[in-house]
Amino acid sequence: MRQAPSPHSVTFFREAAPYIHNHRGKTFVIAFAGEVIDTPRFRQIVQDLAIISSLGARLVLVHGTRPQIDARLHRTNTSIRLHKGIRITDSVSLLAAQEAIGFLRIRIENLLTHALNQPSLNNEGLGIVSGNYITARPLGICDGIDYGYSGQVRKINHTLMQQQLDSGNIVLLSPMGYSPTGEAYNLRYEQVAVAATKAIKADKLIFLSHQPLNLPHELTLEEAKASLPYNPLLPAVLEASENQVERIHLLDAEIDGALLLELYTRDGVGSMIAAEQFERLRVATIEDISGIMELIRPLEERGILIKRSHEQLELEIDNFHIILRDREVIACVALYDTDDPQVAELACLAVSQQDRGGNRGDKLLKHVAQLAKTQGKNRLLVLTTQTTDWFRERGFEKGSVEELPANKKSLYNYQRNSQVLFKTLE
Repeated sequence: MRQAPSPHSVTFFREAAPYIHNHRGKTFVIAFAGEVIDTPRFRQIVQDLAIISSLGARLVLVHGTRPQIDARLHRTNTSIRLHKGIRITDSVSLLAAQEAIGFLRIRIENLLTHALNQPSLNNEGLGIVSGNYITARPLGICDGIDYGYSGQVRKINHTLMQQQLDSGNIVLLSPMGYSPTGEAYNLRYEQVAVAATKAIKADKLIFLSHQPLNLPHELTLEEAKASLPYNPLLPAVLEASENQVERIHLLDAEIDGALLLELYTRDGVGSMIAAEQFERLRVATIEDISGIMELIRPLEERGILIKRSHEQLELEIDNFHIILRDREVIACVALYDTDDPQVAELACLAVSQQDRGGNRGDKLLKHVAQLAKTQGKNRLLVLTTQTTDWFRERGFEKGSVEELPANKKSLYNYQRNSQVLFKTLE
């Protein structure tokens, strides 16, 4: 007898469907340290990259090389010199960097080519292309220390990269750049990733970290500064934010399927640093009606909320306030005037099942209470059948039908027998 799919698998696909649609044609720069390449997990990461590409996302991959360069220098008993965390690259170190890059490039291309050509993937037109996309210049001398052949990105050939992406290819960038005079420079892969993101105006920059992150799911730039003081990714995060990269994702490479879970589920598994707030509370517009209807439909079906038609929502949309998360309506509330100029009605307070527990209901309540006060109201009214305790815990007190404003009293549904609750606004 054939075994039914796991309910978790079904849930994942339902949740992933809109993200698959939204990410098709979007450009992601995905960067990973050399330490990640050395882990047993890397082969699975490559398989996930192939899946993401086959689903229509445009990928630019950037790899690091530090441990591979160090290993080559150790074998020749060559000292490793750093200043402020950056390698001082002499001629011997440069040769080791070139050897490491050549080896890693072949390995990554080999693994990806194999993954892209699996029968289960729609691999038509998919390939991986590397090349000389980076013009670099020397870092020069800092604090009296000559960095030698360590360099920084001067320019990215974004036109050539875009041509490859338009052709359906994955672009692989190595941390090596060249000057117009023919010199080669060893680069930090993090800086290459940031520069590439800016040059091609990528939609996301994703770092796969070889170190546990232990960070919140979402951070502002200021929170990131406080949370990442000893993480080597912090300079790249700051540089990316200064270059107006809107979203930076930090993932633990040891989490199985981290890339798929981050890109194709709403909550993801990593930490996202956003240039602007990831979750926003604002007044609803006509464009939000479909999202509001999807949010409140389960509550209407259970009789918790009164049913509202699309037409009714259109007429009342100016009364609604929503919380958006990643462009999806995850919570809403409405505030209505009543015949009593001192009383406003709070209605249709709803938070999606997946997003409860984040105090979003409290956030909406606080928001509309403040709004009612600015409108000159001194009492907030709510009619509820199943959430009486929640409101009473927040300062609402039981009232009676007789206390209702005239328009609410005339429309009171005795069959629903809703509790009448009032809160005094202070």
